[in-house]
Amino acid sequence: MVKRTYHIPLSPGQRLRYVPFGDVHWDTPECDRPRVKRFVKWVQEREAAGEMVRISGQGDYLDFGSPSERALLTSGKLHETTNAKLDRAHLRDLKELVEVLRPIKHTFLGLLTGHHEYVFTTRGVAGDWQGRSSDRWLAHELGCDYWGNGIAYIRMQFPPRNCKLDLLAWHGAGGAQTPGGRVQKRIRVSEIAPTAHIVVVGHDNAKLVYPRSGLDYDHGKIKRYVLGSGSFQRAYLEGEEAGYAERMGLIPADLGVVVVDIMLEQRGKQWRVDFHASS
Repeated sequence: MVKRTYHIPLSPGQRLRYVPFGDVHWDTPECDRPRVKRFVKWVQEREAAGEMVRISGQGDYLDFGSPSERALLTSGKLHETTNAKLDRAHLRDLKELVEVLRPIKHTFLGLLTGHHEYVFTTRGVAGDWQGRSSDRWLAHELGCDYWGNGIAYIRMQFPPRNCKLDLLAWHGAGGAQTPGGRVQKRIRVSEIAPTAHIVVVGHDNAKLVYPRSGLDYDHGKIKRYVLGSGSFQRAYLEGEEAGYAERMGLIPADLGVVVVDIMLEQRGKQWRVDFHASS
């Protein structure tokens, strides 16, 4: 588990948009690339309007390769020239994605690794990145933290000392095809950190917001949300060649992101964090 505190210089009256961003699958025909570019433009527009934006990377930025594929790629059974070609192809796709995200790179807090990542194998192509993951490379290029392949427990700390928002982020695992199953999976994850205000899980492409508020003996009501971080991976494309979701008969999900609006408000002499999530 990665544990980090990020100090966010949010001013009273200013709005912060927290957005989880993942399951992009940039290097596939299913990726809705125009939607990714519209998201970048939306972030720029929010900042131009005086708002702040902070993003957590939820994994699966590219699609290549799966755990079984990585075992083969690192087995030593491939020719050096084959490995070099794979390194070059993956670097090309990564650099293409970085160029799209470059205008908003300063908004990323960190990146989680998902189900799909690539491990560079040749020094001649990857240099010092040989043996290291593509997600770590991507975090380096975006200038943000690399949170690894587990859970990130994040605290956003705001200028008044008692104002904070705790976030549990995980790429996710397994699948659920019913709305109740997708929500319940995230509620179970929320029990890992019962006092986290926001729990966000991706992987199954679900885009959802569900309130999970409760009571605390000392602090009264604790406002909480569980989130499905959404995706940019289209499920059903016109034509004869079916994508992964269609071949598996999976239920299509709404594309795009969920957004948490965060503001500081004063009640009497006390400052507090007010936040609302929407999909």
